[in-house]
Amino acid sequence: MLKCPECGRWNRAALPHCKYCGTPLAPAGGPTEPASPSWQHELKDEPKQYILVDELGGTETRAEYRDTLADEMVNLHRRKREGEARQKELREQAAKHGVAPSARTVRTTSNRSTFFSKLPDNPEATLRPVDSRLVEDGSPIASDARLVRAAAYQRGGRLAGDTDPYRNRQLYDSYDDVEDYVPEYQRTDEYEHHKNPTAVIPQRVLKKKMRLRRIMLLILIAAFVALIGWIGVKYILPIINASNEDAGTAITITPTIRDDLAAHTITISGNDGDRISLRELRTSAIVMDGIATFDIMDYSWYDDSDTTLEESMEVTLSPYLITESGKQTPLETISYTVDIPLSYIELYSPGSQYTVVSTALYTIVFYVSEGSKVYINGEDFSDLVAKTTGQVSYNATVQPIGENTFDIVVRSPHCRENSMTVTLYREKQAIPLDLSSDISNVSNYDVMTIRATTIPGAMIHVLSPYTDLNITDVERDGSFTFKALFDTIGNNTIIITADYPGKPQTRLEYAVYYVPSVDKYSRVAWDIVRDYKDLMDNMPMRVSQNKIYECIGEILSIETTRPQRAFMECTSKNAAGTVQIYVENQTKTVWEVGERYRLYGDAYGMYSQVPWLVVRYTYRPRD
Repeated sequence: MLKCPECGRWNRAALPHCKYCGTPLAPAGGPTEPASPSWQHELKDEPKQYILVDELGGTETRAEYRDTLADEMVNLHRRKREGEARQKELREQAAKHGVAPSARTVRTTSNRSTFFSKLPDNPEATLRPVDSRLVEDGSPIASDARLVRAAAYQRGGRLAGDTDPYRNRQLYDSYDDVEDYVPEYQRTDEYEHHKNPTAVIPQRVLKKKMRLRRIMLLILIAAFVALIGWIGVKYILPIINASNEDAGTAITITPTIRDDLAAHTITISGNDGDRISLRELRTSAIVMDGIATFDIMDYSWYDDSDTTLEESMEVTLSPYLITESGKQTPLETISYTVDIPLSYIELYSPGSQYTVVSTALYTIVFYVSEGSKVYINGEDFSDLVAKTTGQVSYNATVQPIGENTFDIVVRSPHCRENSMTVTLYREKQAIPLDLSSDISNVSNYDVMTIRATTIPGAMIHVLSPYTDLNITDVERDGSFTFKALFDTIGNNTIIITADYPGKPQTRLEYAVYYVPSVDKYSRVAWDIVRDYKDLMDNMPMRVSQNKIYECIGEILSIETTRPQRAFMECTSKNAAGTVQIYVENQTKTVWEVGERYRLYGDAYGMYSQVPWLVVRYTYRPRD
């Protein structure tokens, strides 16, 4: 064991430094104590290093801040001890010269008033004189102490002819503060006369100052008592009165959610075993642990109403306290506001509530909440609501009369009625031109037979890709057929015009959503991970080619719901690594975050610096 020469604590002999203060340890030496090995003097306290590893395997080396803090604390203690020893040494040296203060403390904080006091221009005025009692008592004075003229310490209001018996005394350099260092408001009578121990403070001055201090003290006490009284009357007394009034029954109303629907929780305090009844709802609850709790669904107030509901309604409850003896006591009436939600409705197709069309049949697609009642132009179409998605597809007949209006009214469970108007504008046709009503707007084949009618004798032109146009019956009954060709995956527009002498031309456009069958579609799909670089380098060309890709991976996040658009992280058995893509769901399967899928989609463009694919088929991965 080795004893620290600085702090005196014992340390193990193998330690090169004191573990308490960090002072180097030297062996005591002697015949019984072997000298420390040379390698101990080469030891250095190296700071600890910590290696941080993130989820990607990256590493970062950092120093432990607590080690640095510990070293700083050790240095602080060491410097504090050295400073104390140095101060003690300086005081002992000053005492030997006879000029050290015997009962004064060193001020370690700045005094702004003292520091900025106006001092005389004489440089010797910065010297501090010895207490006059040291001179009069014959105390030893250092031989090198400088003589100072008392006039240098006269304060600004003292005149040269002032009769002060101590004005011309000889003073010596030391640590006694003088009036030039003390602000005017801090100069007490004791301070003014401390240079003359035999001086007597006038009683008149003492009595006047004591009287002023006593008056100020009384004023402060009165102000404090008045402030406490005002606070008590203004704040504390109302709280006490309110608590006394509500001591019998405390009622709280808290908005909450029950079964994903809005509700309110009401708690009423009482004695255990009592029963509290709500007359309006015909329900009651037993007081347990000092409270009775009621969970009241908001829709219970308006669900059976046949009137038109507003955005909110005020409700009132009349609770009654029923004791074990059967006594009924009315309690304070409860009132609160219930917000009535609006039924959900979202238009998907057409893209806006006013759309120009050119066909006699148009499918209006919108979404509502599951279980909703749907009325279109006053007719009940609630059977069209899909059970899982809430989608409604309505085949609207559009007459060539200009604006065709469709009023949609939705009433969802526990919600107020909502409505929307969709207007389909079909230009008036001088030459009637209509497609057959059984033509679908979706096809799994790149060829579709189109049947249409017009007035007999009209001249027909097909402007979109087609084949096998048959107009032999146009002269007889105005009917004709042809085969439309779809060269784009997704929407393909069929365009037909009809001309007749003396009448303006009629133009008809009809969109068909074409997606090949899954066997044909998936057979030409490329691996998105393997061919990711090719897709990024040739994006415009791949989009124009409707290039198809197979994507296997996990859905990271859902960005939009209708249609679903999500970020997906893909992996592959044919290539290493992972890639991230943005996919749009055009299938009937609803994606979920965190689930893995096998998707087939064609290139659409870019989104947030990643490829955007429109997915036509969704499956679970084979693995």
